[in-house]
Amino acid sequence: MEAMRRLILSMMLLTSCASNKHMTEPNILIADSGSFVFLKPDKATIDGYLTKKSQQELLVYGLPYVDADTEIEVGDYKIMVVMKDFGESRIEIEDQNLVTPVLADQKRASAEYLKVKKIIQNKSEQYSMNFKFQTPIKSVITSAYGKRRYINNIQRSPHMALDLRGATGREIYAPKKGKVVLAENHFYAGNKIILDHGGGLFTAYSHLSSFNIKMGDIVETGDLIGFVGMTGRVTGPHLHWEVFLNGNRINPELLVDLEYAQD
Repeated sequence: MEAMRRLILSMMLLTSCASNKHMTEPNILIADSGSFVFLKPDKATIDGYLTKKSQQELLVYGLPYVDADTEIEVGDYKIMVVMKDFGESRIEIEDQNLVTPVLADQKRASAEYLKVKKIIQNKSEQYSMNFKFQTPIKSVITSAYGKRRYINNIQRSPHMALDLRGATGREIYAPKKGKVVLAENHFYAGNKIILDHGGGLFTAYSHLSSFNIKMGDIVETGDLIGFVGMTGRVTGPHLHWEVFLNGNRINPELLVDLEYAQD
């Protein structure tokens, strides 16, 4: 059924491209929600994270999370972003202010959201041309990216990160070289770090117990950056790991080799 669905989507894109007189060569891609694709920079016509594959320079483009099949255009490319059912997650939070915050905390959380949104729009110089990642902790996945999330049986925004098991105090390591562009406490995320890897690629780490870095530090792959905790809105200690690429939160599971918890 999935193969047939993708075939139909591909035919729809071909028809769309054939009717576009400005497109002399169809550049058609189909990819999952929250994944990424490799594009030729001259055809993508945007700045972004560059890497090399088979001696060819390519731009890595992060795709948005979608809840319905969505066609997007990136330069000369037409990309069908396919909705994927990632499942659902249900948690119970006892502190009602973390579920329905008072006005002051709502304003704080909103300001923090906008601050992060502004940070991840930046495109600084890349530290390398590779797109390889080290897992921040060698652990197992306890909650996947993209799950529909219910808090106290109320549907909220999807879970746009990967939750990794870890006891309080467990070491967290930088998955690749980057600059610390945020290290502070947030209402929902608790103690949060954001690393800028250049080219519009960022990684973020939430609910930490403490930091081992400070703003402006340059960290190498494998450097100790902080420690697992349970600050912010959590039900227990873990690492909440996010990856941002060209402003979209992509699925970190695609970047590292981790297994799911079996309990």
